[in-house]
Amino acid sequence: MNHTFKNENGHLVATATFGKDEIKNATEKAVKNLCQDITVKGFRKGKAPLEEARKYIRSDDLGNHTINELLKVVDREFFKDPEFNGYNLLNGFRPKVSLDKFSNEEAKFTITYVLRPYTSKIGQYKDIKADAEEKIVDDKAIDERIHELAQQNSELVTKEKAAEKGDVVNIDFTGLLNGEAFDGGSAKGFDLELGSNHFVPGFEDQLIGHKAGDKVDVNVTLPAEYPEPLSGKDVLFKVVINSVKVKEIPEINDEFATTLTGKYVSTNLEDLKNKVKSVLIEEFDREYQRDVINSLLLKIRNDSEFVIPDEYIEQLLDNQIKFNSERLESQGLSLDEYLKILKKDKEDYRNEIKAQLVDQLKTSLLYDAIFANEKLAYPTNKELEEKLGKPLNEVLKDLNSYFKKIGQTEEQIRAQTNSYLNEVNSSIIFEKVQNRLLELNGYKQVEKPLESGEESKKSDSAE
Repeated sequence: MNHTFKNENGHLVATATFGKDEIKNATEKAVKNLCQDITVKGFRKGKAPLEEARKYIRSDDLGNHTINELLKVVDREFFKDPEFNGYNLLNGFRPKVSLDKFSNEEAKFTITYVLRPYTSKIGQYKDIKADAEEKIVDDKAIDERIHELAQQNSELVTKEKAAEKGDVVNIDFTGLLNGEAFDGGSAKGFDLELGSNHFVPGFEDQLIGHKAGDKVDVNVTLPAEYPEPLSGKDVLFKVVINSVKVKEIPEINDEFATTLTGKYVSTNLEDLKNKVKSVLIEEFDREYQRDVINSLLLKIRNDSEFVIPDEYIEQLLDNQIKFNSERLESQGLSLDEYLKILKKDKEDYRNEIKAQLVDQLKTSLLYDAIFANEKLAYPTNKELEEKLGKPLNEVLKDLNSYFKKIGQTEEQIRAQTNSYLNEVNSSIIFEKVQNRLLELNGYKQVEKPLESGEESKKSDSAE
């Protein structure tokens, strides 16, 4: 057998050519196999002489079995070939086989395998400048955070007054379409902040100016993207206002400072300001680092070239849409209903998801390429244990115990454990690449690099 290999756009395109003698040998094997299922009068099944049994073999069957025998040779020879083994084939995709020529004199096949995606050209990733702005922790930023804390610690106090925007009304309501209550249109004891726009347009505005005990008829037109049969319909909500509550924000002083918990535990207002300053410095440093990494990755990615087989992207896309559909259905919403709300058709939705997947995949491939190009060291057990926060044998023991509790088999436990450890290893690799990028481009490293997925959402949405 003569054969050739060629890398074409994410595929290994192989040719295999057989001569007369090889075809003859394959045909003889095919005859022997076919004759085992043939019954000739006077002989038991498969026991007749080949010359006799062969008379009963259909030419099409003989041709197909001969081709199969030749393809067995292809498999054996390819997997012994160092050149073939040098290609990184993608698991889960059957090779496509084309029979280009077949006669007693010559047979020729073209076999196309799907290759793993890879970065064919790494863009410039040294001495580049990130488009990121470092935020300064000043008095204004500290005061804004303290006011946020005060807002978060506000109390709702019931008042005998007419409701205003920003107040919270507790209401009972029933939605009616043509005088009949409709599913999902009723609730009791519901807290609604006026002006939050949580309800359909026009609903909240019609409650402003009313007091506890008032009964209000609220007329609204439901949006066109609302699920059928309510889409675009005029409906009436019968509303009873149970109470009107006002947010009372605590005064910012020493007493307020002592009521806080967690990282903001303070003895007085001055102490709180210092705590807030420390928190903001860490947050702003991390935000700046994330913005730097995102910007560097986007620039490098846009300057890089990738080879990604279409079949792989389509598989990822189908899996992601299936996952999204199942998640929506668990929330009582079909994909069609969801797309109607978004005012998108299926093709636009697929294209949007596809673009996101491609960007995420390119970013991941870029990490791998830079990791290899910089000859960074693979995570050691010590690094793995530092990331896990405990000895590896304890982690394995805990995982094994947990998976057994939920009824998984030994094979499933091994697969889940390996998957988890691979994720942790990947996160360490991502950290190493991030730190190397910061180092190569003159940026300060921080103690806690971004997790592997933390920057991808930002970088993918930056385009």
